[in-house]
Amino acid sequence: MWYYRRLAGSHDGLVIMQTRPEHAPQLEELQRVCFPTLADAERFKAAHYRKHIELFADGQFVALDGDRVVGATTTLRRHVDFQHIGHTFADIIQGGWLTSHEPDGDWLYGADIGVDPAYRGRGIATALYAARQEVVWRLGLKGQVTAGMISGYGAAKDRMTAQAYYEGVVAGRIKDPTLSMQLGVGFEPRALLANYLDDPVCDRYSVLIALDRTTNVPGASRKHAMSYIRLNTDIPGPRARDLIARRLAATPAGLGRATDVVVERADGSLIFDVDGNTLIDLAGGIGMLAVGHAPAAVVKAIAEQAQKFVHVCALVATYEPYVRLAEVLNEIVPGTFRKKTIFANSGAESVEYAVHLSRKYTGRPSIICFEGGYHGRTLLTLSLTSKYGLFKSGFGPFAPEIVRLPIPNVYRTPAGMTEEQYIDFGVRQLEHALVAQVEPSAVAAMIIEPVQGEAGFVPVPPRFLLRMRELCDAHGIVMIADEVQCGFGRTGRLFAIEHYGIVPDLLVSAKSLGAGMPIGAVTGRAEILDAAHLGGVGGTFGGSPVACAAALEAVHLIRQPEFLAHARRLGDVMREVMNGWKSNWPIVGDVRGLGPMMLAEFVTDRATKEPATPDDTLKIVRRAVANGVVVMRAGLFSNCVRLLPPLTMPEDMLQEGLQALGRAIESVATRQTAAQV
Repeated sequence: MWYYRRLAGSHDGLVIMQTRPEHAPQLEELQRVCFPTLADAERFKAAHYRKHIELFADGQFVALDGDRVVGATTTLRRHVDFQHIGHTFADIIQGGWLTSHEPDGDWLYGADIGVDPAYRGRGIATALYAARQEVVWRLGLKGQVTAGMISGYGAAKDRMTAQAYYEGVVAGRIKDPTLSMQLGVGFEPRALLANYLDDPVCDRYSVLIALDRTTNVPGASRKHAMSYIRLNTDIPGPRARDLIARRLAATPAGLGRATDVVVERADGSLIFDVDGNTLIDLAGGIGMLAVGHAPAAVVKAIAEQAQKFVHVCALVATYEPYVRLAEVLNEIVPGTFRKKTIFANSGAESVEYAVHLSRKYTGRPSIICFEGGYHGRTLLTLSLTSKYGLFKSGFGPFAPEIVRLPIPNVYRTPAGMTEEQYIDFGVRQLEHALVAQVEPSAVAAMIIEPVQGEAGFVPVPPRFLLRMRELCDAHGIVMIADEVQCGFGRTGRLFAIEHYGIVPDLLVSAKSLGAGMPIGAVTGRAEILDAAHLGGVGGTFGGSPVACAAALEAVHLIRQPEFLAHARRLGDVMREVMNGWKSNWPIVGDVRGLGPMMLAEFVTDRATKEPATPDDTLKIVRRAVANGVVVMRAGLFSNCVRLLPPLTMPEDMLQEGLQALGRAIESVATRQTAAQV
């Protein structure tokens, strides 16, 4: 779905957007209300509207007042020969289905349009025609055609012929409820069609009318038609500012807010805000939305499960979605050993499970974690988390028996060292810590993100990760891979650890696992998962049946080879464009990541790698949002912009989003250069 327009002025509550499958029942009822005398055989049914979306999603639009459908249009593409017109409505829809749709047709053919009688006179029909004209421009068609009924002729048929009525309307002597409005929009009459539609209000007559691609329709924008981004107000706009003010009054000051975007709807990779702006989402809910916003299969699974039962608690009873999802994760998580899975509410809670189970299994207290790591905000996971100033300041004391070790970030290789020497040094520090800081026999687990998220998308050097695995094996230490952010396709493979050819003992997942629903998981060696005593693990909401149903659909989508291939292609595009930023603007110190999990780090000096300030980076984020893309910061110094787009994003949308972000970087870089001069 790419079209979303909030009608301005007195029509402030009305929205024009592309039709979704869940609108179909309302559309069937709307047609009955709009055309009460139309023969039932010629009415579209809910199944037909769903078929329209399947055949030609770009051409289906609804007008909404809240969630209520108050207007709609259905279109198809066709080749139209205006010199040989003789078709009927039945010919076009062929029994109610758009089977006459021609994917390469050069005209947009309007097969249906209707506005709830209570909403007529509010510009909805013109707005729907404007949406159709943007489709014409977007797809490079010749224009739009429709056979509009002359809905006033039925009452006049006893005193004049259809031809005379038609000519009178065209000349402006007669005002027809439908055709006069269409001519006012800019349609040109081409022919009077007899026996077109089985409806007495028009005595079966209709008029073939056409709107050329050169014609402007009120509310239609050629600029918006050729892009995904649609900006009608500043961001935040007036509605957004009101809601942000309410948020500030009602919620704690410490609740972070990366942008001033206020969301009304979201679909795929697009966010539609409360002021009618459309933005490209490059933040993806901080990596939650690998399958995009509101994917149809996931939405359907959630609805179907909610209709059965919303919750019973896995501690009380057993249900299929929990068991089936555990079976699927046991199958796909790396490792040929026997595996089990437990579910939690979040990534942080899942990390806690992993630590608890490792301690129970080994009988040891200590946990080794790494600088830059982010593992959550509960007491235990915050104790494991790095980046003290942002996440931990003032929240201590923290949990004991935690050893934090440095990890090589090759971008910040110390002067006088090669990258390989720096990795060697990091490995030696790891080995030395098992002598100087903690005895191996006291260590229950080592936990690491294969690609560190909050630290600034730092891929762990393969040799470091391999040595970690060797030390865990040598000393009976559990190796935990935290893939809350970097898992489920985010790096172009199902799990980031697969890039290394290393198998952890436990793998923690969340975020994109649930496609936006709150769920986390620990999957790994069955003997570790079984270590807890009966009743030792579990929680009220862990593995909610609705969240499990969503996760099953999300995992099914993500694990498809074509999905992962597309993700890798997005990563290639991102790396190519972002390396161009590095070539063009000295403030871009580094571009890094794995697959489509990419980040740009900003510096004040490339030679010294002095980090840009968080405020300078925030200027880039704000400028990017003003340009129509949603991004957010990352990095130990909060000097990076991270990109976590939905992995379903079309390549042309990604290119547009990257261009908008690039303009933001250029704007800030230019100002900084001017200030230095």
